[in-house]
Amino acid sequence: MGNTEIKTGLFIACYEIGGDKAGAPSFKVNLSVYTPEKTVSGIGVIEQAVNPPLHITSKLHGTYTYMCVMPKNCQIQIRATGNPVIKWSQINGIGPVLQANVELIMVLTEDWKSGSANYSYSDKNGNLHEIENAPVKLIQGNSIA
Repeated sequence: MGNTEIKTGLFIACYEIGGDKAGAPSFKVNLSVYTPEKTVSGIGVIEQAVNPPLHITSKLHGTYTYMCVMPKNCQIQIRATGNPVIKWSQINGIGPVLQANVELIMVLTEDWKSGSANYSYSDKNGNLHEIENAPVKLIQGNSIA
């Protein structure tokens, strides 16, 4: 007979990315991690205290993988794409197709608690902004108010 192993696992992980420097954007991410398929999905909010204030909300979806360079030196890479959150009544049909507004790559420690991230986002004028090596930390509970 074939392999009948059943994989199960789902957990929630909330992160704060960046925001450690005055004026820098803060990216808060709430993810559901589904281990059988190594997928992630959730919501993210990028905010920055500038004038006018920055507030970008995005539905995130992607995958993760383990990267091991030595037997006891493994990291987790998460790659996710975000699309703008829109309110759409199903009465009106499927809804519009929207371009991605966020791309995220996080590299985390094997315990999922910290790491660094590179991400890009499009502002309301369509300008692309890239952030590199932003610190990532796991936070308790829902990081998005």
